[in-house]
Amino acid sequence: MPELRWVESDVPHRLRLDASPSGVGRASDNRLVLKDFSVSRHHARLERRGDTWWVVDLGSTNGVKVNSRYVTDAMLSDGNEIQIGNFALSYHTGESSIGLSVSSSTFLRTLEEFREDFRLEKEPSKKGVQSTAATPRERVLEALAQVARTLLEVEELEPVLEKVMEAVFEQLPAERAYILLFSPEGQAELRIARSRGGAPLAEAPVSQTILDLVSRQKVAVLTSDAQADERFAAGLSVRLHQIRSAMCAPLWHRDAVIGVLFVDTPLATGCFTTEHLDLLTALANYAAVAIDRARLNDHIREARRVRERLERYHSPAVVEAIVGRQRPTGDGERHETREVSVLFADLVGFSARCETMEPQEVARFLGEFFTLASDSVFEFGGTLDKFIGDAAMAFFGAPLEQPDHAERAVLAAMALRRRLKAWNHERELAGLDIVEVRMAVNSGLVVVGEIGSANRVDYTVLGNTVNVAARLEETVAEPGQIVIGAATQRVVAHLFPTEHLGSVLLRGMQGKLPVFRLLTEEITGPGD
Repeated sequence: MPELRWVESDVPHRLRLDASPSGVGRASDNRLVLKDFSVSRHHARLERRGDTWWVVDLGSTNGVKVNSRYVTDAMLSDGNEIQIGNFALSYHTGESSIGLSVSSSTFLRTLEEFREDFRLEKEPSKKGVQSTAATPRERVLEALAQVARTLLEVEELEPVLEKVMEAVFEQLPAERAYILLFSPEGQAELRIARSRGGAPLAEAPVSQTILDLVSRQKVAVLTSDAQADERFAAGLSVRLHQIRSAMCAPLWHRDAVIGVLFVDTPLATGCFTTEHLDLLTALANYAAVAIDRARLNDHIREARRVRERLERYHSPAVVEAIVGRQRPTGDGERHETREVSVLFADLVGFSARCETMEPQEVARFLGEFFTLASDSVFEFGGTLDKFIGDAAMAFFGAPLEQPDHAERAVLAAMALRRRLKAWNHERELAGLDIVEVRMAVNSGLVVVGEIGSANRVDYTVLGNTVNVAARLEETVAEPGQIVIGAATQRVVAHLFPTEHLGSVLLRGMQGKLPVFRLLTEEITGPGD
């Protein structure tokens, strides 16, 4: 009677073909059960057709070979060797014997089957609970899973990649290891390459054929000799780099593949086993989770840096609006022309005041004034540009467009005047002198954005509008006054009473400019 013979764990086995059809696979409902990941659950079928027996591939992952050739179905003759996954079965019609051995070839491991077998994305066993792993291979993988979880403790990307390299050489007999990550455009980019001794490698001899197979089909690949495998025969990199024994696993988390983990031994064949492939696949899973987490942490840190930088200049409401807008950050133009209103506020008599104060007192005094100025600017959605000695400069209308920027700037000046009045009341009760401030507002076109050198930039405004505002505060405004330019006055005249102070020639200007004063003594409400 025809039979199959094979060796499993150094023990010879036989199966008489007395029933047709007879299933072959990893699932327990097959007639011939082969417990190895390289065998699909329902891998093949043996069936009788007349006086002959045939083997039929049932769409398995690793295929069926008869006498070293892939087949979809084939008639069997005495002595034929059938390769199913990691097993070499021989077909015999009589009592002849034949030496049997486990084959050395290329195997694919689908992520779906791996996930079902090892459940790496389940919660790990609680400490103190006895392991349920049934085989040595499963116990090794369970231990590796616990070790791999330590990758999640590393928060930055580069250290994560280094940790993966360490784990690879600790667990696998590989001589070289490479991690390639996919760009948003889908291109594989080499991120780290190491030899067993830890030396960095300049390039990755990863076959594009293997790379495409792993990433597109979501399988892990083990090849004992890529040079001899017909699946990779057309791969130029396989021939050029003399790739022999190699493994490649996708960096996968759930259904996303973000890159590949590739290891090889370039000068030897048959260095890796199917258990090694399972170890590599498990490690690639946790590496992908750690890499995703590190990338997210990098994004959060960058967002935090952006927010902290914005908070130096803008009110919390403006910061939220800017962050929520998710403006692109590239290397293009970072400034633009915009119509804004500029506010200058300067302490009166500061130099004389400092002569009788200790440095710590000066710093405390300025801190209190700048807090009043900042609160007033932020109250009306302005941008605090800078502190210049004892003066504060702010603008309204950027980075967010504010059609009422002139009104906001005037209201901020009035709010500062109101806060200054309350501060002076506290100072009088403490027996201190009162503080006076000169203020000016001017509206017009400016260049606004990130301006500076390659190493340092400031978010600021430049232009004649800024210069006029500074000159109005410096040379026109009297202590306690709020002076405004003509452009500002035209916009807010229907809201606030103003007085024309005539036309003045400002330092550095060609002609005289009309100047107005805000009649704060006639205003009731926010400014009083």
